[in-house]
Amino acid sequence: MSSAEDENDNYEEIENGHISSESNFTDEEDTSDEPNENSEGYFNTDLPVAHRYLGKLNNTSKYTVYDDGEILEILAIHTNTLVFPGFTLPLIMNNHFENTVILSYIQKSKSIALIAADAYYKKIYTHGTILEIFEHNTKNGVLNLKARGRQRFRLVPGSEIKNLAGRLQMIQVQALGERPINSPLMDTQMLTLKSKRGYTSQNFRYFTKLDKYRSFHLAQYPFPKYVYDNYEIARPVEIVLSALSNYEYLPKDPVQLSYWFPQNYQLNHEERLYFMSADSTLERLKLACKLLKRLRHICCKKCGETISNPSKVFSMSKDGIQSNYVNPGGHVYETVTVSEAEHFSLIGSPSKQFSWFPGYAWTIMQCSHCCGHLGWKFSSSHLKPKVFYGLANNGYKIEVAEHPDDFAHFEHEELHGDLGDDSITYTDGFYWRRHNYV
Repeated sequence: MSSAEDENDNYEEIENGHISSESNFTDEEDTSDEPNENSEGYFNTDLPVAHRYLGKLNNTSKYTVYDDGEILEILAIHTNTLVFPGFTLPLIMNNHFENTVILSYIQKSKSIALIAADAYYKKIYTHGTILEIFEHNTKNGVLNLKARGRQRFRLVPGSEIKNLAGRLQMIQVQALGERPINSPLMDTQMLTLKSKRGYTSQNFRYFTKLDKYRSFHLAQYPFPKYVYDNYEIARPVEIVLSALSNYEYLPKDPVQLSYWFPQNYQLNHEERLYFMSADSTLERLKLACKLLKRLRHICCKKCGETISNPSKVFSMSKDGIQSNYVNPGGHVYETVTVSEAEHFSLIGSPSKQFSWFPGYAWTIMQCSHCCGHLGWKFSSSHLKPKVFYGLANNGYKIEVAEHPDDFAHFEHEELHGDLGDDSITYTDGFYWRRHNYV
């Protein structure tokens, strides 16, 4: 790998995360969170979740949970990332007008909306996430805050979008609640029998033990057994968990898993948008089962050069493999961590200033072919792993080896159709077991 230190000064902070010497954030602010360099050990994956590089923030309370279908006018912010319910978005607001609007708004409400571009990056997508601002602080005219995804929303068709300041808008949305996960057999048993022997379960192992009794019970109904089995949540949950068994911190809860997958798995923007608009946990998990079969590569967004393979991704945070981080310039980077990367060169010297992973020094990565910004190499002399790479979402793209299916077909047949007797192949470094459900 060749270096180009003389080009370091030409890079803008907002484009590639370079931290200039004029930054208001100093090394002294970060040292309190760094591990002792005299001791060796594995990195504490709790640290990135806290986003302590933002400094000490004040806790915020009084979050409102909105009813399913409730219409509300809410402050919205546009970033270059997506956040699903349960995950965190850190923000640094340097714009005086944006700060004034947000500080005034959060005196009345702690809920904001995160909006994203559609698949063609031409207009606002119809769905997004309502975030809860749970910590914030203002220092030297800069507003630092952390917000957590709470529930999805749908834009009210035909409603007015009011531009306020910078990335901020007022929009009218319809809050979306989580539909209850019900079995198709839920109302087919007498209550006295349910207590003695159920015919369904969200636990796949217990679900398979009930197969004989389900067969007897379903013999009285007109449709084949596999039709009912296909709408049991235990089936897609087991497929996803088995395929991603080598991932750490994988949630077992179906709802959490259905959001963990699009937040962390290597999907392109269009695929993730379909998860955002899917109406139920079952739909999201069925879509995940289909997308897991596609062979993927992580490539440079500008020139298409292969940078890494999804089999090399691993977790450096308890939030998952892919998390959101922000630099002092206020630019949000959705970053995936990988153990190996190729076809890149390094810019400048390692620095621990404002490091998202305390104890690690970062060095800017660029594509060795087109010089496009890719992310950062993180290195440490006393922590394990010694080296890993954080690839920025705006610097790479996901290339699907097979031609993607038409998503209209996904909506009508793939999402609602039979998962079938999945023929399992070796894909993305994961060995798929053959599931015989029918």
